[in-house]
Amino acid sequence: MSSQKVFSPARSWHWHFLESIERKFRGELMLREKYDLLSSNRKRLYLPDRPGIRREEILSNPDMILVNKRTRDLGYVLEVEFQANRKKIAGIAILTDIAIGQMDLKTKPKLILVTKREFSNMELLKTEIHGVVRNIKFDLSTSDNFVSRFNSLIT
Repeated sequence: MSSQKVFSPARSWHWHFLESIERKFRGELMLREKYDLLSSNRKRLYLPDRPGIRREEILSNPDMILVNKRTRDLGYVLEVEFQANRKKIAGIAILTDIAIGQMDLKTKPKLILVTKREFSNMELLKTEIHGVVRNIKFDLSTSDNFVSRFNSLIT
């Protein structure tokens, strides 16, 4: 029997998509000079990220974080979802907003939530989330749209 792990289609897509985003990031000199990239494909990420955080206080496990090299503040938080579950998307946005609020950052990082496919009422959900979150900027995108807009979304 092979020692190679077998991933579900969702997990495989998720892992490969994050790898492709990391390659795209590494190919952009300007972004590499400005940000450090942390990926959940390499290690588990937690928010809020502050000294003395206890396990039960963790609100979010983002897929990728871009940290500003100069200020050490979070610039971007990336969350990738295979299934377009509206409740989960809203929950991720709200919990990320709360976690960022607990970190007392000087800037508002941008949460970019990426779904594999477009779904009905995507724009309405995006508008509703914008009306609720206070500590983050928010963008909801499909994987294809995100890849094509990568340079304009992440500056």
